[in-house]
This record gives sequence, C-alpha cells and structure tokens, in this order.
Amino acid sequence: MADSQPPDSRFDMKVSELQNSLESAAAAYSPAEVREIVGALFTGQNYRRLTEKPTRQAISVFAGWILNVTHRAVLEYGSDWQERLLAVVSRKGAASVEKWLGFWLLGLTQKTAVNLGVRTGMQADYQKAVKAATQDLVKLLGWEPSTIELSARAMQPASLSAADSLWLLQIAGAAVLTIRGSKKSIAGKRLEKAIARAALNALGLTEGQHFWLNVERDREVEREVDAEILTRRGRIRMDIALIGTGNQEVSEDKLGRVGRHGVVLVDILGPKSQVLKNAARHEIKVIQLRNNFALSELYNHLDPLMPAGISLSKPAAGEKRLKQVLRRLPDSVFALPT
Repeated sequence: MADSQPPDSRFDMKVSELQNSLESAAAAYSPAEVREIVGALFTGQNYRRLTEKPTRQAISVFAGWILNVTHRAVLEYGSDWQERLLAVVSRKGAASVEKWLGFWLLGLTQKTAVNLGVRTGMQADYQKAVKAATQDLVKLLGWEPSTIELSARAMQPASLSAADSLWLLQIAGAAVLTIRGSKKSIAGKRLEKAIARAALNALGLTEGQHFWLNVERDREVEREVDAEILTRRGRIRMDIALIGTGNQEVSEDKLGRVGRHGVVLVDILGPKSQVLKNAARHEIKVIQLRNNFALSELYNHLDPLMPAGISLSKPAAGEKRLKQVLRRLPDSVFALPT
C-alpha cells in the first residue's frame, strides 16, 4: 500500500458554508412555484419538470464548493492537491459531504466504489493509479487540450495541468451522479408538507383547527407524518411520497406510517406493485397523483369521516376550474415550512 499524506487539520473545507448554501437552496421555492406544482399534481400531470429546481441548485452549490476547495488546495499543495485533499477528507470524524468528496476525488460515486471493491484503505492507491493513467493518456495521445484556470476574488489564479483539468471534470461528474441519486432531499420533504397544506386548505379545512402538519413521533405513534386530519373519532394520518415506479418500497413504508383509515398520496405505482392490495388489507387509502384528479379522490375518502358541523368543499371539476380554486388561496398556504 502506498504511503498517504497525513491529514492537514489547518485546511478549511468550509463545510458549514456549504451546508448553509444547501439549506438556502432547498428552501428557494417561491409560493408561486409551489402553487404551480400543486396545480400540476392535482390535475394529474407529470410535475417532475417543476420539481427539478432544488436538484439543479444543489448541483450548482456543490460545483461551487468543489471549485473553491480545489482552487485553495492547488494554491496550498501544488501538484499533490488530489492526494492531500483525500487525506483531509479521510480523517476520523469527517462530515458526510467530505466523505462524498473522498469518492469524487477518485472519479467515483460511493456505489461505483463498492462495485469496484475500492474500500476505504485502498482509496489512496486507487487514486494514485488513476491519476497516473490519466497522465499517461495525455502523453500517449499527444493532447494539448484546453485547460482550466481557477480564479476568484481575493485569491491568486491557479492553472491546472491537462490531466488535472480532465480529472476535475470527472470529480464534477461523480458529484452530479451522487446528488441526483441521493434520496435525502430537504427540499422534497418541505415540498411534500406544503402540498399537504394546500390540498387540505383547498378542501376547506383550517390548519391548527382541522389539520396539523409535520406531526412528530411521540408515545402514541412511532413515526413522524406529513399531516394529521381531525375526524369524528379522533385523527387520521396522511403522508405524501413523490416517488415513481422504481421506488415502491417507499410507498410500502408510508403504509406503516399512517395506519388504519390513513391516506398515502403517491406519484404513480408500477403495474406489478402490491401497494394497493396491501393498503386495502389494512384499510388505508392510497391515491395515485399521475393521470388522476386526486383531490376529488381525497375528498371522497375524507368527507364521510368529518365531524358533525364540518363540511368539506367539493373540488371543482376540470383542470381550469381547479387551478382557479388554487389561485384564490393566499400565498401563505404555499409557503414552505422552515
């Protein structure tokens, strides 16, 4: 095993700045954008183009962080910047985003590293081998490709070699794959709760009186849930899973969260999914959003359960009228929870 550089505790990875930027990006939906997403959801459209924003923003935030870290590492460590950075992020107690960067510095995602059998103790050797291979390729092909020059205000410019320029692009590519594959989207969680608020408001219910959002686990229930709704015999639970046909285990998990008479809203189920059959066995209502006027289906499920004196507003029929109803709701309904 090749000798590795000891971690340099003086090098600032600026993780807190990265996390603050990600938090700001995750919360960046405007009420108008949430209103548009909810309108698409409850008229059965494929809304995913409208929910690309936080993913794109997270990719941009990480790209900016990678550029900054690389720039400072090149100025600090010179041609050994990859090896020295790997040593920094491999230290004990590194943040999760630093561990991600450890794989990206190999040009890999974590999943690919597992498939290749590149374990933690092998990363330095693997990095050395691929760095040498990239340099050999540049020499073999006699390349004189365009190279990257890093520049920033209050920092000296730093020019990368042809091999390092290619490697930085591979780092960025691995980062994009990781971020797109990650299921831990803060923005997605916040958006689901805003969708619940908008849907229940559109049915004429009042938050804090007829329904409650973001209900945490307690002695009575083991799992948090997006919403609880008042009924004639107590409360039922509602959860939202904006997932596609490839993640049916998420829908199954939601069934366990809501319990009897609960409601689970999902994007779309696959043709072989057992979710509907399992839900029926436990008396849970599953509503598919895609190609469906789901708000009407939610109304039909909740209306018989409402306490005396509480009447739901029957959803308007047709896309145009339903979107008019949503437009009449105040912006505060579509504000993301903090």
